[in-house]
Amino acid sequence: MSRHRARRATPVSLEELPLLCPTPAGWAELAAAKLPQFLADHAVCEQQAALSALNLVAHYPDDRELVERMTALAAEEVLHLRRVAALLHQRGLHPARRRSNPFVQGLHANLRRDSEGQLKIDRLLIGALIEARSCERFTRLLDVIEGRDPEVSSLLFDLGPAEKRHWEIFYGLAERADPTDGLLGRWRRWLELERELTSSLGTAPTVHG
Repeated sequence: MSRHRARRATPVSLEELPLLCPTPAGWAELAAAKLPQFLADHAVCEQQAALSALNLVAHYPDDRELVERMTALAAEEVLHLRRVAALLHQRGLHPARRRSNPFVQGLHANLRRDSEGQLKIDRLLIGALIEARSCERFTRLLDVIEGRDPEVSSLLFDLGPAEKRHWEIFYGLAERADPTDGLLGRWRRWLELERELTSSLGTAPTVHG
């Protein structure tokens, strides 16, 4: 018990995230009530996160810092996937099949494709948004299920801070690619779009609702 208390002494502070709105009310309670569905979807999201990071490496192999950070991030996402998959197996469950993700699709629909440089920045900012929202949701779900399910609580306790670090990595790469003041306005527009998507997509017991 003392170890558990020590770990909970450093939770993610949601105030540190850049998001403009909270997850819709009731999402955490719904996900807690349907943990098998949440965990199955979570496994798919971890897989997609690793693939997305490697996809950036494929697009920008000459960017040494991006390659180093995205390969490390992809390796970490694979470790997360293995952990979630093991937990599913212990419970007689399986990862979900790949599905359409309206949240991610809505973000990608707004990519700027007029130049490769602009597209690169937008891809990085989208990565930051996805990781930040995942961090927020993991943290809110942890608050609901702690004490009910120690295994899932331990998983979320570790993954919340990881997602926070990931969004900062993505944003840092975007900031390096465009060190001008224009990035702040661009980031604000992306945050406003993310707020619209989060507010309009409803609630489901999946990672992105």
